[in-house]
Amino acid sequence: MLGLAIGGAFAWLQFQALRRNELLEKQEQLPGLLKQLPGSGARVAFLLMALVAVQAFFPRADKWCLSAALVAAYGIPFVWRLKDRISQVR
Repeated sequence: MLGLAIGGAFAWLQFQALRRNELLEKQEQLPGLLKQLPGSGARVAFLLMALVAVQAFFPRADKWCLSAALVAAYGIPFVWRLKDRISQVR
C-alpha cells in the first residue's frame, strides 16, 4: 500500500513536470538544463525521503513488496505515456 502511494505521488509529480515542459515547448519557452535540474533533484529527493521514512516508521515492512508496488505505481503510467508518445511520432 505504501509503495503504491509513494510511486503514485512520484509519478504524479513527474507528469506535472512533463506537462509543464510540454506547455513551455509549445510556447517555445523551454527552460535550459540548469533551470530544470532543481525540480528534477527535488522529485528524486522526495522519492528517497519517502522510502527512508517508510524504512524508519515500518521497519518490518516487506521490502520486496514495497519495491514492486513502487515500480508498478510509477512504471505503468510511465509506460502508458511512452506508448502514447511513440504512437504520436508514427
